[in-house]
Amino acid sequence: MEYQNMSLETELLKKRHEQELLKEALRDAQEKDRKLAEEPILSLEEVTEQMAAGIVHYPDMPIRFRVVRFFGGRLSMPLPLDYLNRHTTQEELAVLVNDTMGISLTLQLTKSLKKDVTREEVKRGMLGQYKAAGIYIELLEEGDVEDEAAPTHFITFRMPMAKGVMYHMVFYTINKTDGAMVIGDYNCFYKDIEKWENIIKATVSYMDFK
Repeated sequence: MEYQNMSLETELLKKRHEQELLKEALRDAQEKDRKLAEEPILSLEEVTEQMAAGIVHYPDMPIRFRVVRFFGGRLSMPLPLDYLNRHTTQEELAVLVNDTMGISLTLQLTKSLKKDVTREEVKRGMLGQYKAAGIYIELLEEGDVEDEAAPTHFITFRMPMAKGVMYHMVFYTINKTDGAMVIGDYNCFYKDIEKWENIIKATVSYMDFK
């Protein structure tokens, strides 16, 4: 009985320590956001403009981009040539990863039962799934990229993980003609947010779904 109590106490102390580490990581991420808002390395407008020319000039390293097509050419978007490798080639699923840097992009082609799915519906479903899994997230931003045929809607959030805080952008677009839908998740470690947040945002703004 005494051994069981000690094991339970050790487990509770371990969980409490993990929670404190996660809280500290989130505080660091929030502080990083404040500093970047005051002094960004490159603004979103600069990254978007340079991406269109095929290369984003960060002070320590240029990042090259080219337009990549998915799902038989229906979806196209600019991606960093040297940073993401195709991980799966399933017909209706594309996963691109950089395990070393902790960057990944997942794209799924599906069919929407509705031609107008609101961000609020997606957000409720997403929050419900994470809550059911016991995963805490902090919502950051949400918005739209206008397009007559297939507007894109996005939600960004922070997620504390054992390896560090992650930045996620979940986005979706529905083709108004046939109801085809693409759902995506583009993410990176928060320690690299000063570069990849605006890269992710600019990439999604250029996404074209036919």
